[in-house]
Amino acid sequence: MGRSGPLVIALEDVSAADLPRVGGKGANLGELARAGFNVPSGFCVTTDAYRAFLAASAEAGALLGGLAGADADAAGELGAALRAALQATPVPGELAAAIAEAWRRAGEGHAYAVRSSATAEDLPGASFAGQQDTYLNVRGEAGVLDAVRRCWASLFTERAILYRQRNGFDHREVALSVVVQRMVDADVAGILFTADPVSGDRRTSVIDAGFGLGEALVSGVVTADRFRVDRRDGAIVERHISDKSLSIVPAVEGGVERRALRGERRTMASLDDRRVLELSALGERIEAHFGSPQDVEWAWQGDELHVLQARPITSLYPLPEPRPTDGGTHLYFSFSHAQGVLRPMSPLGLSTWRVLLPFGRPPGQPNPYLPLAGGRMYLDLSPLLRHPLGRRVLPGILANADPSAPAVLRRLAAGADFRAHGERVGWGAFRRNMAPLASQALGWLVLRRLDRASEVAEAAVEGYLERARHRLGAADDLPARLRAAYDVLEEVFLEGAWKLPPFIAGGIVGYHLLRRWAPRGHADDVAAVARGLSGNVTTEMDLRVGDLADAARGHPELVALLGDDRRSALERLDAARELPGGPAFLAAVEAFLERYGMRGPAEIDLAQPRWRDDPTSLLGMVVSNLQHDVAGGHRAHHAALAKAGEAAAERLRRSAARGAWGWLRGPWVGRLTRVARGLPALREHPKYLLVRTLDLVRPVVLEAGDRLVASGALEQRDDVWWLTWPELLAAAGRDGPAGQRVLGAGGALVDGAVGARDLSSTVAARRADQERFARLTPPRLMTSDGLVPSLAAHAGQAPEGALVGSAVSPGVVEGRARVVLDPAHAGLLPGEILIAPFTDPGWTPLFTHAAGLVMEVGGLMTHGSVVAREYGLPAVVGVDEATTRIRTGQRVRVHGDAGYVELLEEGAAAQPSAGEKTPS
Repeated sequence: MGRSGPLVIALEDVSAADLPRVGGKGANLGELARAGFNVPSGFCVTTDAYRAFLAASAEAGALLGGLAGADADAAGELGAALRAALQATPVPGELAAAIAEAWRRAGEGHAYAVRSSATAEDLPGASFAGQQDTYLNVRGEAGVLDAVRRCWASLFTERAILYRQRNGFDHREVALSVVVQRMVDADVAGILFTADPVSGDRRTSVIDAGFGLGEALVSGVVTADRFRVDRRDGAIVERHISDKSLSIVPAVEGGVERRALRGERRTMASLDDRRVLELSALGERIEAHFGSPQDVEWAWQGDELHVLQARPITSLYPLPEPRPTDGGTHLYFSFSHAQGVLRPMSPLGLSTWRVLLPFGRPPGQPNPYLPLAGGRMYLDLSPLLRHPLGRRVLPGILANADPSAPAVLRRLAAGADFRAHGERVGWGAFRRNMAPLASQALGWLVLRRLDRASEVAEAAVEGYLERARHRLGAADDLPARLRAAYDVLEEVFLEGAWKLPPFIAGGIVGYHLLRRWAPRGHADDVAAVARGLSGNVTTEMDLRVGDLADAARGHPELVALLGDDRRSALERLDAARELPGGPAFLAAVEAFLERYGMRGPAEIDLAQPRWRDDPTSLLGMVVSNLQHDVAGGHRAHHAALAKAGEAAAERLRRSAARGAWGWLRGPWVGRLTRVARGLPALREHPKYLLVRTLDLVRPVVLEAGDRLVASGALEQRDDVWWLTWPELLAAAGRDGPAGQRVLGAGGALVDGAVGARDLSSTVAARRADQERFARLTPPRLMTSDGLVPSLAAHAGQAPEGALVGSAVSPGVVEGRARVVLDPAHAGLLPGEILIAPFTDPGWTPLFTHAAGLVMEVGGLMTHGSVVAREYGLPAVVGVDEATTRIRTGQRVRVHGDAGYVELLEEGAAAQPSAGEKTPS
């Protein structure tokens, strides 16, 4: 039997470097054992052994090739066939002998826990928790060999196959090790989180505990006792003692059995305070060893505490980088949410924004107040919120971007921990930055000619763009052009865009004043004044899209072609040349792209293609206009809004002019209506300038990508988007802002922070990070300790009639309920909310269609809670009698942030499929 490594390794000889041979669980346990933690002794059956076993089954090898790309039904059938083939395959003699010898050395008289450990398990981006099988209280040589074989076969359960497909792992590349350890006959066992997996707070340890083996908690058959510890001072801040109806204990003949708990023991605390604090301290040591928050399985047998497993908490959102250095708690607001770009941005796109925003940024350095987390941008609001004026003004400003944010901002900013430490903005900085803006805004509000506002704004935009073009054109080689592009980005705010906020501020203040000064009974007129504005660059663009639709309207073949999304956008445009109306439509598209070709989806990301590169979304907008409008309808609608707005302004002026003070009030309200109709229309100009500036920079970056491909530093042109500005400037032959230099003349490698040979590996690593970040839900607000404050009501504030439980996976979702008691014969329609007594790994296929989850029992580490967090499903557990109080077809709203479920209507007369709870 040929192989490249050992078949069995003793656990005390395993380290992190052995992960390819012993899988994630085995590598972590070996690390813990070597570090001196009390890990039960045992051994690992390596992935070389698994491959040798797999090679012994020709049938399994043939079936394995069919798994790639299989849908859920096919995956289930192929997985069942694979498991059957493997379980019927004898363990080869040499392999069986090696396992038996390791078992004898470990001790023939002991019971063992036999656990699967996949090479794609317990990793930073995907835990794979519970995807393969575990067998407890295994006795005898034959029992251990059989359990090892069943673990190998469990790599091909339907849930494991679907999980790997969802996370992008190749079935043929994943291999399985098996960890065999002495069994711990636990009195009390459970799970320890060194950070709160729901709120993200790294300052809090969370402990779930129950009597007997931890299997009762993990499988979700009991609701755990829960304890929370403030890691800063060691205080126990929550004790929730549940009614524990049973425990799982080792059976005399092998395996495990359920044992009922009776009397006072059901509601007895499973841990006293001393043990709670001892566990919290243990978690801190394990986290320090691995360097990241951990999910730790533990067991107490008598007075001895054992560590059974440790893995990263993969559901935590990454902390913003760079980390604060002032000793204070920082509060971050999602800039990505404010811009409507929730997917991760490219590294160069993120680096660009850290160059663009000048406030607080040292020259030539990225902005420290725009940290990055999970591929998204966050604004560090802390220095502003620590100033009294900032605490008063900033929440109101952010309400325009996120109405739910102000209350949370004020609550967190008022905390003693937040205000006691850390940097704050002084009045001098406020005055230097805000006084000029305020004075100019006041000028536009009360003095300056409003009919010239648009002209002045356009001049600011075009003036900066002309200077930028000149600077880029004057550069005589690529390194000089890249440096010029960097300088253009670095200066666009202060030299261009900063001239535009006075219009926006003046418009906002003017509209608020109009609401206060408007005569009573004219609220509808005040609202109408803000509609149908002229001069908004985005509105003008949208109207031009409607014109494109009109150019195609009346030509059925052309309309059908434009809506055929089986073809690419460029293929559709090319085919349009041969159709009636096609040439005129293409001429209109060309004219549109001449003016707006630099725009596109997620356009604040420098890496994203523009409409002139990929007009797919533009054609989608055109098709949408064709379906929901008539010729000229878009312009007629806008004209009607504008006419109504002007009429409303006149009514307000006339009404205000009446009465004793009408001679003063009438002109003032008239001025405010003109401000409200003139200045807010310019609110899109700053972004318009930025997008056009990015459009000037993109060709220079792509030229650098070509140079790096030619020099061998990158594999393809678009890999350049995975670099940062310092890396790009250095790699292209120009000293970067940090003084780095990578490629000299002719592409020769010279010293630098990032070598040319490292660029391809850097790109590959960042692509992998991007895939992981894309599966995370970015919070709108978070603290530097990882706390994600709930923007919804707390369970204590749940509406009357709501069902209250525990929050285990954040988010809010509304949909039809589907009550399921047995997953084997139940179906779930896409978008339905799964209502279950509990879940275990056999329920996993239902999660692919679920929009949310409600369970009667469970804890933070219950199967359903883990899968819900992995899938991004809002979930509430511990909802008493959920499967009887909620009916299939009933519309419900799940508050995964706050831990309750709203019943929005009576249950519909839906027909449940087999295994579902029949409505009573």
